[in-house]
Amino acid sequence: MSSNPLICHSLRKRPDWASLASALLQGSNVRWKETKLDTHDVALPIRDPGGHSQRVLRAICLSPLDVGTDYCRDRIQRLFHLNGGEDTIIVLLLKQHNASQSPMTAFMNLQLDLGEFEMPVIPVNAISEVPTNLMAFHRQVSTSDRSRRMDNPAQTLLPYCSDRPPLSEHAVNILTDITSGMRDLSEAISTAVGQKRILEYMGSESESVISFWAKEYLVE
Repeated sequence: MSSNPLICHSLRKRPDWASLASALLQGSNVRWKETKLDTHDVALPIRDPGGHSQRVLRAICLSPLDVGTDYCRDRIQRLFHLNGGEDTIIVLLLKQHNASQSPMTAFMNLQLDLGEFEMPVIPVNAISEVPTNLMAFHRQVSTSDRSRRMDNPAQTLLPYCSDRPPLSEHAVNILTDITSGMRDLSEAISTAVGQKRILEYMGSESESVISFWAKEYLVE
């Protein structure tokens, strides 16, 4: 395994993701390398305190058109079985492909489709958000002293459901306390009453959360 973060060159052939390689290779001080990856799209070494790379965070990149297809299920299963679902992540681009289905509907369907192959899903509104979110998640898992899956998917996912990710741990704890899950949160944010309750508990951080979800739903 390379000591540098890796991105699969096949992403350039996928219209929704064609610009990601350039964004990563040119857009930060991290020295990314482009190569062939068979089962995933991105690989980031996770260094131990001594600076050695003993773990790897692997990610696949999906769009709403992928969700629910055999292709998507196959990629999820292959990613999961690389390491039993540990140190893995799915990046979902919330791109509107047609008027009949909201990207957030695809997001929810993806959560349901994961089933026993439970892994964190990071939703992004644009390719430009991917580098920041990937590195933020990488820092999060790097604080763990062992290879593991996230015990609570909502705790992993919620920090990135914001226009200015990641949300603070305090904000995430509030959201998990006042809602019963991602579906309940999306329903709460779709109503004026729900927004008022979130604002009451979260204060200024509620604006970035409501704005994130409002981009995909018609908020009343």
